[in-house]
This record gives sequence, structure tokens and C-alpha cells, in this order.
Amino acid sequence: MLFRSSRGRVLFLILLLRVCAQAQTGETVVATVNGRDVTLQQVDETVSAAVVPLQQQLYAIRKVALENLITTRLLEDEARARGVSLEELRQLLTRGEISVTRVQVEDAYAQNASFFAAMSPDEARERLRLDLETQARMKNYRTAIEGLRKKWTVTVNLVAPPLGVELDDGLSPSRGPVKAAVTIVEFSDFECPFCRQAQETLKQVAEQYAEVRLVFKHLPSEGHRNSLPAARAAYCAGEQERFWEFHDALFAASKLSSETFAELAGSLGLGREKFAACLSAERSRAAVVRDIETARRYRIDSTPSFLINGKLVKGALSFAEFQSLIERELSLTRKPSSTN
Repeated sequence: MLFRSSRGRVLFLILLLRVCAQAQTGETVVATVNGRDVTLQQVDETVSAAVVPLQQQLYAIRKVALENLITTRLLEDEARARGVSLEELRQLLTRGEISVTRVQVEDAYAQNASFFAAMSPDEARERLRLDLETQARMKNYRTAIEGLRKKWTVTVNLVAPPLGVELDDGLSPSRGPVKAAVTIVEFSDFECPFCRQAQETLKQVAEQYAEVRLVFKHLPSEGHRNSLPAARAAYCAGEQERFWEFHDALFAASKLSSETFAELAGSLGLGREKFAACLSAERSRAAVVRDIETARRYRIDSTPSFLINGKLVKGALSFAEFQSLIERELSLTRKPSSTN
């Protein structure tokens, strides 16, 4: 094989992307055919499905490395301030109340008994007790590191690479200004509890920022039985201009089923026959599959996931986290353009 280690692949990836990007922008003319220019942006648009995952991989590698460097420098500054060595500081940060009860050990043993078949029960329980204590110390350490990030000044400017504006394709449900300063594309699952949790936060975002556009894309999980039918039902409600009302009702429902979809359609005044026909039609399935394929193309594999002006973030973010990311994007749009 050309690369014998993951480190070799990573170094090649970094070198490749640097060479491709060096001294070139989207407006760089890379070819001219009969007087017509071909720009780098036009080239990238044709191969975005191949290039974007590489950019995301490089970003993920850099993000982990950056977090490690930040932690190291925080520890160095804190050790210097306390007048202790780095090793002494690490030991201090793991200290704190460590209380592992007999009930916790027994619960862990009951859940993992099959893995300790070669050990005596007493030896297995002691091993589990030590593991639980180690986990508690690591929790103390992580809490202490978070405290250091608040104590010392930390500014992070590493920005996720954009995935492309074509994700707001005009086919997906959306609300907010068409020419928005910030566009948030959400990949979501109606049976995902974290997606449900994110909805209140997104409502706060919409209320706080009139210049933000929200775009919804379906990413039903194979592990959620009613997730795909719910997505199709939401699409069908959208055909009757009731997507967002149906969307809110689905996330508010205690359970999802075909009966639930019919009840919601009736409560929203949808045409029942048209709604039922859409549910079984190929177009509702195809619309959801289109979103799933888009997610796969960009290696988005969990919900909720958000693209904020094309930059990928995952998980049910808090309003403060959304606010920070939105303000960063707004600050970029407000910067005066260079005249050079």
C-alpha cells in the first residue's frame, strides 16, 4: 500500500488540500476555452461531493489537535501560576470527592457479568470498583479543565469549512428571508428526542434573529420505526401549505403512528383524501430519500445536525451556542470588503 499508517494518510490529506488551495480563490481562472474562462469555483462545484468530505476530515483532525494544544497551554499557565509542575497539577485536578457505592458496583456487575466469566465474582467487582473510581477522577479532571477555560482567556477562530449553498435548494421547507445573512439547514428525525429538544431553541433563534433563514431536511433513523412515515406525512402536509404546523405537532406528540398522522391532518384542516393519497405516493418517499442522499453525500450521519452558512455542527445546541455561531457569521457579512 502507498500509505502504511493513518498518520501518513493524514499528512497526505493536509498536503493535498494545501496544494489545491495555495494562492487560489474561487474566482481564480484555471482554464480558458475559446475565450470563456473556467474558474476554480466552477470546478469545485462539479466535484463538491468528493472534495467536501476531505475538507471535513481535515477540519476534524485540526479541531482535535487544536483542543489538545489549548488544554496543554492552559495547564502550563495554571501550573506556572500555582508554582507546581505539570504532573503535580494533573494530579491535583483529578482530586475531589470520589464515592463509588456498593449499589453502583452491583449494577455494573449485573450488566457486565458475561465479560468477567474467567474471574471470580469478588475479583470482577473489585475491577469494576476501580474502573468506576477512575471514571469519577476523569470527570473531575474534565470539569477542572472547563474551569480553566473560563478562568483564562481562550479565543477559538478555527472555522468549519462550508458544505455548499446548494443545500438550500428551494425544495425543502423553509422560513425566514430568502436572501438571509445566515441560513441554518437542519437535518432532523421526528422520533429523535434530541431533535425535539432542539425545536424550542430554534424558535428562540427565529424570534431573536429576523435575518436568519431556517431550512428543514429529513434524516429519519433506521432504528426509529415511525420516523420515515412521519417524514412522509410532514411532506404531505407541506403539499397543503401546512408543513411547519404539522412539524410542530409531530414533535409535540407523545407517540407517532398512522393514527396520529391522520388525527393531526384532521385537526389542521387538511384534505383527508389528498393527504392519504400523498402518503402512499412515490413522491413523498422520493422527497425524503433525496434528503437522506444529500446527508450521505456530505457524511452527515446523526440528528440533529445543522449547517450554519454551510458550516457543519452536530447535536442539540443551546441557544448560547447558536447565538455565538450566528454572531460570528453576521460579523463576517458586516466586515467591509477589501479594496486591494
